[in-house]
Order: sequence, then C-alpha cells, then structure tokens
Amino acid sequence: MEENHFTVRALSNAYEGLFGKAPVVDKWTFSTNGVSIMGRHGIPVIGFGPGKEPEAHAPNEKTWKSHLVTCAAMYAAIPLSWLATE
Repeated sequence: MEENHFTVRALSNAYEGLFGKAPVVDKWTFSTNGVSIMGRHGIPVIGFGPGKEPEAHAPNEKTWKSHLVTCAAMYAAIPLSWLATE
C-alpha cells in the first residue's frame, strides 16, 4: 500500500494528533492475517500494535502496559480520523 493511500493518511493523522509526531510507516518483518485480507480480498490493512517488532510472534513475546494504553488510544482515535481525512 502506498504512503499516500487514504487508509495510511487517516491512521497517520490519528497518530500525529495523539502523539505530536509522524508515525514510522514501514513493513513488518513477520506475517499476519493481513496477507490474506488485503492480498486476496483487497481490503486495506495496516498493522499497529504493542510490543517490540523483533519479539512479535516469537517465543517469550511480551508487551508493556504503557504500550497497551498507547494502542488503546490509537484504536479509539482511528474512526474519527477516518471520517475527517479527505
């Protein structure tokens, strides 16, 4: 998905509104169901979650409460950002 895609812009706007800085827009080094959802069905998918990428989907994966709070705030902000993005 291109960085100027509506979905990327909407989520970037939500992130910037919450945290006062631009998000890092990149690809994950592991797989998710997004491969099927976007690849097979054409539904835009963006991954955003708690924890550290190198530990994701790995033995002894862990996360921190502060990361969960950050993610909850982001998930709550996404719908309004989606509606406000042109």
